Amino acid sequence: MNELRERARHHWQGILGNLGISGSLKNKHQPCPCCGGKDRFRFDDKDGYGTFICNQCGAGDGFKLIMNLLHCDFKHAAGIVESYLGNGWVNAHPIAHPPIKTQEKPEKQQDKQAKLLSIFEQAQPLTADSPAVQYLHQRGITLRARARIAPEIPQMLRFQAALPYWTHHDGEPMHMGNRPAMIAAITTPNGELQGIHCTYLQQRNDAWQKLAIVHPQTGEPLPAKKMQTRYSGALTGAAVQLYPIQNNRLAVAEGIETALAARELLPNCPPVWAALSANGMASLVLPNSINELWIIADHDTPRPIGMQAAETLANRAIKAGIAVKLWQPETQGWDALDELTRSRRNSIS
Repeated sequence: MNELRERARHHWQGILGNLGISGSLKNKHQPCPCCGGKDRFRFDDKDGYGTFICNQCGAGDGFKLIMNLLHCDFKHAAGIVESYLGNGWVNAHPIAHPPIKTQEKPEKQQDKQAKLLSIFEQAQPLTADSPAVQYLHQRGITLRARARIAPEIPQMLRFQAALPYWTHHDGEPMHMGNRPAMIAAITTPNGELQGIHCTYLQQRNDAWQKLAIVHPQTGEPLPAKKMQTRYSGALTGAAVQLYPIQNNRLAVAEGIETALAARELLPNCPPVWAALSANGMASLVLPNSINELWIIADHDTPRPIGMQAAETLANRAIKAGIAVKLWQPETQGWDALDELTRSRRNSIS
């Protein structure tokens, strides 16, 4: 990977810009494109390696920034970089970008809670034949707990048949049409809406799957998952409460699919919430009503970001007198959904 790191050197403005965060690539304090924290992120691009610093997410290079942004592992991030570099979108001899002038006055934030609440309320509650449920089934998630026969559909998930998809080009917003999407409400423990998580979908060969979409100008693959927040920093401590707490027990995972998979994979698993990222897990506000917490960690490689976040949350829970169970797949690079898939494959064979 050292070779790829050197090839990507001085190209991070273009690589990251095509992921829709070109507005955050400034060497000044500004909202973080990953955790949404206000005035806590700085993109210094030291020596051309795409380096950044965030008081919440930590520091790292361009690969780690992609991992934080897309909630993916290093292998996926490296694939995005390789795809960008391998398709002739960069010069053979890279030129370092000059420093961008800082803006002295921060922009006044607008609370978008009413708009986000309207988007969620206008979306359709899920039913057994909903495209969003069919997408989850395609991923191997039945929405049934081990001891139950009928599926239990999370109330915090909904389906919107035509949700606008936006990206950027040359620093300007670009509308890519309206797309089907699974929408999740991101709330505080007391239920206050802080944002929405959108998984854009497409139907191919009668099967619903994540949207495959590329930038019309650059051909760069664009993310199928996006988040909208009421204001910068609103997501800190919030989560998608997939199932309500029962018997003072709760399980937390990073992704929505990961959390739902853990519920089906692990015997006697408590109701699950999705923190949406390692940073979200580490900063999750724990409900006062729980006395038992299961933490479902991704087995990230080469850097154990998922386990580090899980241990941070576990330490806070233990100090609060909460019993903690920590679970992680044995296989490097896997999460609970990978383990669920393997478990079902083995049961068939």
